[in-house]
Amino acid sequence: MKKFLAAALSLALALPINLAAQNGQSAASAIADSRTIVDRRAKAAIKECVQKMTLRQKIGSLCVMNFRFWTDAATRQEIYEPALAAQSPEIFQAQNTINSSIYKTVKDYNIGSVILFGENMTDPQAAKKFIQDLNKAALDGNNSPLLFFADQEGGNVLRAYDFSTPSAMAIGQTGNAENAFLCGKANGELLLDYGINVDLAPVCDIASNPQNPVIGIRSFSSDKDKAADFSRAFSKGLLSAGVLSCAKHFPGHGDTAQDSHLALPSINSAMSKWKKNEAIPFKANIQDGIPLIMTAHIQCPKLDKTKIPSEKTGKEIIAPATLSKKILTKILRGSLGYKGAIISDAMDMKAICDNWSPEESFALAVNAGCDLIINPINVHTKKDLEFLEDFFKALEEMASDGRLEKKALDQAAARVLELKERAGLIKIQDGKIISLEQKSVPMEKQKKREAALLSNEIQTLASRSTFTNKKNPLPVRGKKLLIYIPYEDKIEVLQKAFAARSVQSLEFISYEGKSAAGKIDRSRAKKADMILVFTQLNGAAVQNKKLWPASFPASLAKEIKKAGAAEKTFAVSMNLPYDKKLFPKEEGFSWAALYNYTQIGYARAVQALFD
Repeated sequence: MKKFLAAALSLALALPINLAAQNGQSAASAIADSRTIVDRRAKAAIKECVQKMTLRQKIGSLCVMNFRFWTDAATRQEIYEPALAAQSPEIFQAQNTINSSIYKTVKDYNIGSVILFGENMTDPQAAKKFIQDLNKAALDGNNSPLLFFADQEGGNVLRAYDFSTPSAMAIGQTGNAENAFLCGKANGELLLDYGINVDLAPVCDIASNPQNPVIGIRSFSSDKDKAADFSRAFSKGLLSAGVLSCAKHFPGHGDTAQDSHLALPSINSAMSKWKKNEAIPFKANIQDGIPLIMTAHIQCPKLDKTKIPSEKTGKEIIAPATLSKKILTKILRGSLGYKGAIISDAMDMKAICDNWSPEESFALAVNAGCDLIINPINVHTKKDLEFLEDFFKALEEMASDGRLEKKALDQAAARVLELKERAGLIKIQDGKIISLEQKSVPMEKQKKREAALLSNEIQTLASRSTFTNKKNPLPVRGKKLLIYIPYEDKIEVLQKAFAARSVQSLEFISYEGKSAAGKIDRSRAKKADMILVFTQLNGAAVQNKKLWPASFPASLAKEIKKAGAAEKTFAVSMNLPYDKKLFPKEEGFSWAALYNYTQIGYARAVQALFD
């Protein structure tokens, strides 16, 4: 398989180069000189364009809006909840069509970018039409074409569902960075099929803290150099497909034990330690010229101990990286020499919105060095247009009295236009900025099938490399399987996967919420021909082993051992691979890691084990 993957990569990298050196210059230096001239002209034209923009146009150009949900009810969601549609389906619905309020938001407020979520993408044709209509709204307002963003990392973080590449940790487990390139390229081609021109990937965080509740398998590795190599390769794959990449979450979210969606985490690494560890993957991607870096909503007191007042609590707190001028401007742009654009993580995450209003956090982020602001304020109802107007008026006032620095605002607006030029959305001609047609490249069905096959092969390669005991594939036909599974909603996908392999004798036990196994489990273990134990360990359960995702598998392993059934037991870790010690090889258990707890991940587990 590795030979096949390497060959595919070699073909992908075989780019034609036919550049003659002139006047004694090498081809490389000639390119550099040419780009410098073009860049200078482009920068001059962009600077002139920004000077002509109104204050409101500049503010709008920095906004990365989401239209994930919508309701026609006369209500307003103050703080966005990720599970909003599931919690209140009678009020909020997933949105995949434009309406008059969304049209007005994009057109009249000069919105520069939109971020797409899975709720927008469940119907591919509707999603493509939605993206086209959003872009038309921008052009109808005489604005430049929209940048479209999506988090298409692979594994459990994806927005387009045509196929799913493995999670970063699974790719890292293969030991071959070529696989990261191929997955990045496949994701880029899929996004461009929809008209999405920026992938908010790769994750450059190091998986240094097993208790981390938000990064985990989204990281390529706990090793800084491996995380650097694989994230660089993934980024190059995206860029080769014509989609911009984004390194995240600066200055490094891997060592936190809290989720910034829910709280404001803090990392106390010294500057010297940070330079030798968390900085390495970002530095490597900066050297490659990555066009975009995302911030983390985390406090790093050893990098910047500056305190700023929390508008909502009245307390002075250490500025999170997103709002830290020292971290974003002095360290990222200064020490690391980064020249590209900086994008905030979502501003409706509790780390930010529990402390600052939308306009205050927007101003603080721009002053710190952010160029693009994700979810600065949400528009999920018609009523929200009133609050949107208040938001813009407040920022205009803040710019007038200096709380929003005009120089920082101008620099950010310019970098957004530079990013749009790099994405092929605009061009500079005769000192003017000209909008280009919306960029999308159809990905044929056969190519999607090939990408899905490749993803399956990489996932299988990763999983089988973790097998501790049994040979692969495992003999399973004609055997009675006892299958423990953490969540009942995964049973159906496993039934189908086994049925496709003519395996019908299955007994499923869902242990969701159960803290301990008992004697009945021991009895079942004795009767089964083979036992599969699927685990889905999360950061909280790593931290607190009394929580059921950790405690039940631990107690089940003891019961299986008492039943003398360890040698016919195979444990399969679907998320964090830190429960390996519960099923020791020395006691006869077998164990493997999948690094993907989605429906697709469970189906691939069967493939890895039995094909």
